[in-house]
Amino acid sequence: MNRLEGHKRILVSWYSYAQYIPPFRLSDIQVTLGPKSFPNQSVGPLDGFSPPGRFDLMPVLESLALPTEYDAVVVASDASGTNQPLNLAAFDCPKVLFVGDTHHLDAPIRKLISYAKECAFDFILCGFNRQHLHWFIEAGFQNVAWLPGLVPNLSRPFLKNRRQEVCFFGQSGKYHPRRNHLLTEIDRLKAFPLVILQGQPEMSADRYASSAVSLNCSLNGDLNLRVFEILAAGGCLLTDRLSPQAGLELLLKEGKDYIGYDSVEECIEQSRFLLKHEDIALAISRAGYELFNSQMRPEQRARQLLDWVFHGRLDPRFRVTDFPRPRIGDRPTLTDRIQLYERLQELHRSKLSPTVLFTDDVPDIHVLDALDLRHLRMTLAYDDQNGIPSKPAEISQRCRTIRHRDLPNTVWDCVVTRDGKMPRELRPLQ
Repeated sequence: MNRLEGHKRILVSWYSYAQYIPPFRLSDIQVTLGPKSFPNQSVGPLDGFSPPGRFDLMPVLESLALPTEYDAVVVASDASGTNQPLNLAAFDCPKVLFVGDTHHLDAPIRKLISYAKECAFDFILCGFNRQHLHWFIEAGFQNVAWLPGLVPNLSRPFLKNRRQEVCFFGQSGKYHPRRNHLLTEIDRLKAFPLVILQGQPEMSADRYASSAVSLNCSLNGDLNLRVFEILAAGGCLLTDRLSPQAGLELLLKEGKDYIGYDSVEECIEQSRFLLKHEDIALAISRAGYELFNSQMRPEQRARQLLDWVFHGRLDPRFRVTDFPRPRIGDRPTLTDRIQLYERLQELHRSKLSPTVLFTDDVPDIHVLDALDLRHLRMTLAYDDQNGIPSKPAEISQRCRTIRHRDLPNTVWDCVVTRDGKMPRELRPLQ
């Protein structure tokens, strides 16, 4: 086709409440559908409501008197199953799956892979969890990419005069134990002026622009939208460090574009430093703001997406090659690997620093899969210490070791064995 990318006929089937996470804009003749999440929800910015859950997309378009011919169909979906249009083979064009949250909910990775296979998507795209894209590659998908920051963000004029406070926008309820712990401890210690708010995106952008420090804490090791919302508004980003596989370090330089922390204590220390050194906080704010505007604006990401889909061109940063590969020999099935990983990931979400013991009969690939769960405290049990040097370097560098004879009466949050049975010398966590 000889249309300019901005004039491609794009159908976007959105998955979230549009006022909470706005659908991305890929074309000036785009059609956008999404489920009605609340009874009093207005259609805008959608062009029409689609049924929640699984539905045949073509008759829905026809019932809404919307076009049925497109140059590309882009479906955003996650493990909640809120948006799963079917019969995509009825559209004679590339089909793109935008993978939503895979870092929580029930069996999130397996559900999205199953849906992607069922609908035979041509392209798999992810913005939040780069560390999970290798599962799609291993499941057989050829065109897999990471495009962070694709969702629209609100820009603000850069402000020099700012409130001497740390602001936080977002939820911190039962689904966010790590975030809730962080905010509760900061509030309890009265370490510095902390403002916790919820509201519309416009309100959060205004506050990021006018506060000395803007605090973020991921739900479960994900590169969340708040990172880009803070940068777009010119805030000074203070965020938890993520695993290398998550990709934060591929986008931003710590100490220049943002400040990182690993613990409550370090978060407090970094906040106090930034509040005391206004010039440094402002320099970090400006560096992140300028980097966002030069490289990460949503319209830039949209062009990169369309350039990939229609011309096969993609920045190497957005391809994923650094993923674990099974060693020759004992190879668990991909389904077994993902199932174990999802259980460990949920443990990683629900506890601050969970302890995990891998017995010496567990294939190395299970340990390698779990390395992107930054807060897991992993230990390898061995009867023969001579087996340790043969482990991949990534495992030896990350994991502690313990001899079998030292295991009696030890307590672990999780024990991983080859057959799933608890060794007799261990006792379960009370």
